[in-house]
Amino acid sequence: MQYEVDSYTLEYIEDEDKYYISFIDSAEQDSRIEIDKEIFDTYMKSKKAYIKIKNETSRHIEQSDLTEEQIYSRAFKQTESAEDEAIKNIEKQKINEALKNLTDVQFRRIDLHIVNEITIRDLAKLEKVQKSQIQKSLQLGLKKIKNFFEK
Repeated sequence: MQYEVDSYTLEYIEDEDKYYISFIDSAEQDSRIEIDKEIFDTYMKSKKAYIKIKNETSRHIEQSDLTEEQIYSRAFKQTESAEDEAIKNIEKQKINEALKNLTDVQFRRIDLHIVNEITIRDLAKLEKVQKSQIQKSLQLGLKKIKNFFEK
């Protein structure tokens, strides 16, 4: 699987269980270096943080476009009760527990497909596998999540 980022590419080779970074060095030569899993995971976390910041920014921009009337009507909108917030927190905890049952590959693929909205076809290209492998992995992962909630 490869993730292209600006001027470098991060790559995970599942068969070898190795992580690489590829880039063009100052001498205009292609360079490829093996990296630790921690660096690869840090990239994935930073990507999620970037998406979070992007979403927060878009919400801020959306609110700056509101009219005074819209702002006024939102100011008096009922907030959720403590009970509703507690229920949401319990649900989030259950979801996190369900996600812990997934393999790293299933979690990554579900995250990229559902959260980051990457198509199955693009995921298959990124990971250099067949589309059917991605579909099966997603189905098994989602089935694990469903079974967790049916317990």
